[in-house]
Amino acid sequence: MNQNFMNGAENDIITSKLVNYLSGKATEEEISQLEDWINSSSQNRDFFLQVKNLWEISGTPFNSSDISTEEALEKVIKITQVEENQRNFMFYLQRIAAILIIPLMLGGFLWGRFSHINRSDSSDQVIYNEVFAAYGTRSTLKLADGTKVWLNSGSSLSYPVKFINQKRIVKLKGEAYFEVQSDVTRPFIVKTQSVNVMATGTKFNVQAFSGSSETEVTLLTGKVLVNKKNKGSSPSVITTLKPNQHLVYDSVSGKEDLRNEDAYKYIAWKDGKLIFRNESLGEIVKKICQLYNVDIEVRGKKLEDFKFRATFQDESLEEILRLLKISSSIEYKEVIRKPLPDGSFPRKKIIIFSK
Repeated sequence: MNQNFMNGAENDIITSKLVNYLSGKATEEEISQLEDWINSSSQNRDFFLQVKNLWEISGTPFNSSDISTEEALEKVIKITQVEENQRNFMFYLQRIAAILIIPLMLGGFLWGRFSHINRSDSSDQVIYNEVFAAYGTRSTLKLADGTKVWLNSGSSLSYPVKFINQKRIVKLKGEAYFEVQSDVTRPFIVKTQSVNVMATGTKFNVQAFSGSSETEVTLLTGKVLVNKKNKGSSPSVITTLKPNQHLVYDSVSGKEDLRNEDAYKYIAWKDGKLIFRNESLGEIVKKICQLYNVDIEVRGKKLEDFKFRATFQDESLEEILRLLKISSSIEYKEVIRKPLPDGSFPRKKIIIFSK
């Protein structure tokens, strides 16, 4: 392996990031930078694991506030003196060597973060796919680890062809339901614009459309941890969900609303159903607009707050509007669309009003 050594300043910066990572204090940005290099080749990943294993063997605490190689070495020497009659010599040697070798291995590790050596081998790089569910449709896919994903209308998911890291990370825009293949050694993380949802093996739904400040997470089975993203620092915990809990988090106000709910109504969309249980017309319209890529204006606060209880299954937009009309005192009309200056047409717009 050829090595390109960096200047002293770069060395200090990256050394700090690596130490922060191993001690559990790294920011999301620092972790991302290290993971970029680790993911660039299997050789880099194996090398990093060697460093990490030596660190763990050395007995250095991960939550240490002041990590010192010299202090760690003294600690190992004391341990060997106390346990001299209980352990074999090779075990002592392994622990001491771990402390001595780590600084040398750091130099070898650091060059890779800023060099492009070995990156020409595309087989070692993480290759991402992206799938998009067109409006009015749903998509299903199975990831490399066996996880099943249902993608809702107007949503997209970016995912690696193969999970080669210690974390299984996907990126979501929109809404998706996940049945995560269990693997306690490699957490499954769904990244959205404002939160990260982490699980090891469970069933849950995430809704995070780009046009909304609200992110919704619903858990069916198991357990998920929801973290909010913080600029320039590590994510912080919002909450841990239990089965049949529904979380609404507003990234603008910071408000968190955790409820015990009938979880199925939030994931019924994957079965082609829209389930409304005493929900306002305003909330119903919001979901219909997203599903069918249409603009709907409800005229009048009283009408917007009108409560409905209904279940629709694979109904067209026209049929849903007709059923709403015959079950309440509302009327609706479609606005005639005129071509825009570029020749395209705006989204369909419908106005709902009282009879």
